[in-house]
Amino acid sequence: MTKISTIIKKMEEFAPLEYACDWDNSGWQVKLQDDNIEKVTLALSPTYDVAKQAVDNKSNLLITHHPLIFGKLNKISVGSQVGLIITTAIQNNLQIYSSHTNLDSTKGGVADVMAEMLKLKSSTPIEQINENVGIGRIGQLQEEIALDVFLDQLKKILKTKSLRITNPSNKQKIKNVALCPGSGSELIGKLKNIDIFITGDVKYHTAIDIDDIVLVDAGHLETERLILLTLKNLVQAFGVSVHIAEEKSPWDVI
Repeated sequence: MTKISTIIKKMEEFAPLEYACDWDNSGWQVKLQDDNIEKVTLALSPTYDVAKQAVDNKSNLLITHHPLIFGKLNKISVGSQVGLIITTAIQNNLQIYSSHTNLDSTKGGVADVMAEMLKLKSSTPIEQINENVGIGRIGQLQEEIALDVFLDQLKKILKTKSLRITNPSNKQKIKNVALCPGSGSELIGKLKNIDIFITGDVKYHTAIDIDDIVLVDAGHLETERLILLTLKNLVQAFGVSVHIAEEKSPWDVI
């Protein structure tokens, strides 16, 4: 048997809480008791549907990337989404832990996994916050390749059928790549000598201001869910059963 605290200790060794941004709420969201555990559910977001999947799977621990609680929580009511999730968790002995911006920036975390899957060389942070924390990644492809070939490869890696792209300078070949899984548009001003930048949640006015790079909005969920396999391998090492929840983008394309 493995204690929940053992798994959380390993999570925090991999992505220390001190790596999280000041505004973040990484860590425990619903903490009950230090039970023995046999089943864990992993997900990007602790939605009610995800919590129900965890309960149906008989998991006692739900580990997510996005926190459940942000800001002040005035009351717990089943009339709110957060309140419903909290009460569902407590009623079913489901504890919820989130590893957010600390997991984004840590070595081997979200940004590094994406850089590795793209086979980038000499990958370094776009912005170095301190010796341990770096946001986004910049690197080089093994060789210069055609843009359309790279985009096809990217769709396969992210398991998506579509990408949003703006290419005002009509680049046809790329080699120098920057990326920030999730939402990283604020990093664009820090990019130099880059052919393409991959992120999610790009706003209209950000897109129309682009002039000399290829900007790809590959989706928030699509660019971050790559980390779940890493977490599965980390948790599975303790001999517990790991279930990755089924999630989809909140957007429907019609």
